[in-house]
Amino acid sequence: MRSWLVLVLGLFLPAAALAHPHAWIDLRVGLVFNDAGELIRMNQSWRIDPTYSHMLLEDLTGQLDGDTDIDRALEHAAERMRENLAGHDYFTELSLGDRDLDVPPAENARLTLEERRLHLRFEIPLADHDIMAGDAFTYRVYDPEYWIEILHDPDDIIFVENRPGCEVTITQPRPDPQLTRYAATLERQDRSPVDQLGRHFAETATLECDPGEDTPR
Repeated sequence: MRSWLVLVLGLFLPAAALAHPHAWIDLRVGLVFNDAGELIRMNQSWRIDPTYSHMLLEDLTGQLDGDTDIDRALEHAAERMRENLAGHDYFTELSLGDRDLDVPPAENARLTLEERRLHLRFEIPLADHDIMAGDAFTYRVYDPEYWIEILHDPDDIIFVENRPGCEVTITQPRPDPQLTRYAATLERQDRSPVDQLGRHFAETATLECDPGEDTPR
């Protein structure tokens, strides 16, 4: 039986002849500061596109016992997804200036079904990285091995909590057209020789803070 968990962690279907991603995820992000101006948490919400949400849900419900309700199944599935995504750093890349940061274990994973789309939510604690408002903090979210389009939701802002004067700007990727066509040909069992393939299609999010604001060190 096809594993719905494997599907969500990689390419979902063989690529079609047209150069388009294998799946779509709308990304929503919140950055939470404490009163001292330290970035302590990143909240992520993934909205999986309706087609693949339907496929995943069919696989999920097909594995349920007769007395197991969907809410309990989604709760269990969220934890399994969190554990499996840990091996891929939750598809998240964090940087402070020119230095790459380790991605801490995610917490409070939740999976819900809303308007025919599965929503995966989780939190990444950042307090140990000593990131302050005004620091050159950037992040990207992407599948390193395949082309899953993970873009910030155009209908939602990146919410910065407890730090007036700070916002996040988005730089769009500019992948080579030949690489785009190549990525579309990959099938689920293929392993791309291109290192960090998904990074070429990832948006770069940069934290920017008003220098006039109080940004203690």
